[in-house]
Amino acid sequence: MSSDHDRDHDSDHDSVQGRVHDGQSRGWYFTSIASFMIPAGIQAVLLPHLLAIQLHQDATRFGVTQMLGQLPLLILLPIGGWLADRRDSRQLLMGLQAGAIVVPLTLAWALWQARLNESLVLLYAVSWGMIAAFAMPARDGLLSRVAGSNVQRMVTLTMGVQFGTQIIGYGIGGLTEHSGPIAILLAQCTVLLLGIHAARQLPAAASNGGAAQAANRRGAIWSELSGGLTLLLANAPMRAAFLLTAGIGVFFVGTFVVLMPFALRDLYDGRAQDISLGFAVFSIGTLTSIAGLMRSGGVRYPGRALVAVLYFGCAVLLPVALAPPEWLFYVCIFCWGMGGGVAMTMARTIMQEHAPASHRARVLAAFALANAGGAPIGSLLMGLAVAAAGVQLAVLLPILGVATVTTVVLVTHSIWQLQSTSK
Repeated sequence: MSSDHDRDHDSDHDSVQGRVHDGQSRGWYFTSIASFMIPAGIQAVLLPHLLAIQLHQDATRFGVTQMLGQLPLLILLPIGGWLADRRDSRQLLMGLQAGAIVVPLTLAWALWQARLNESLVLLYAVSWGMIAAFAMPARDGLLSRVAGSNVQRMVTLTMGVQFGTQIIGYGIGGLTEHSGPIAILLAQCTVLLLGIHAARQLPAAASNGGAAQAANRRGAIWSELSGGLTLLLANAPMRAAFLLTAGIGVFFVGTFVVLMPFALRDLYDGRAQDISLGFAVFSIGTLTSIAGLMRSGGVRYPGRALVAVLYFGCAVLLPVALAPPEWLFYVCIFCWGMGGGVAMTMARTIMQEHAPASHRARVLAAFALANAGGAPIGSLLMGLAVAAAGVQLAVLLPILGVATVTTVVLVTHSIWQLQSTSK
């Protein structure tokens, strides 16, 4: 009896230790996300400030710059997913955080030497896009390693951490005119440096033995990369989420990174702090919806929620075409952010639940490509639309685009009936 009691005690102890270890791993995972998303938030505000306000770039050229900054994601994301399936994502993230420090340091040096120009800011944008192309699939691949059994909850928490910490970055970026861009860039470097330690604390990849070696010997890289996309397109739920996310990437991301800064500048005479506030309001809306998802315990039908909030996003952008009072503009952006939080969480939940473990990072990289790959196209289209028709008419482009894509997917796929496996 004593022996049985000891075994039960040891089992309980191991269970508690396992939960503590899981909790620590998740904490470091969220810290690692924060160490990248805070600098990303800084970059999102600093880039339009330097280009549209300090260097007086017009809408067309700004759209082209944003497009070029996003192109590395389109080109390199599949390779990032392939690499994340074959290397320890923890080590990969450590190297990426270290490499990312060089990007803001270079721009800070140029500012110190009074040599700021559009080419250097473009290099800053493109280099950041290259780092993100490898960091995104590495982090996504780690999620299932620390998630446990409730994938939807972990995805929702991850989205909350991403947007919550990005708001901090927006706030820091909004101090550019007060503190100067050099100080802001050095703050960006400091957070990236702290991220190296956070990545070191994440759980190492389990050895995959002969299976991993066999995978490394199989075929050429491009045939393996196409395997993730093939698996994604062959699975109806993942294909529907992919197509809807592609629509978001082309039409809504371009609106976010191009139209919103120009709307604030042209309609309300906005500066860096106003751009920062616009981005922050969107993220606060996103966090609000994520908090609602957490409190409700998730969504049983993620496909329905995804479709509904995309139509909702189109509706709340419509008043921008009427040049509303500034306070109402921010209300629209807040509501748009609420819909975005649900949309991104539901799409990622569908992908995480249906992607096979052997190809998860590659499938998730292909999924991220739907968003990131559409972003350069959307940025260019939005820059051209703002230049040709002005902010008020240009906003009709993403509204019509997303509404059309959503309707086509709803008619051609059974996403409305899709149930979550972790709810």
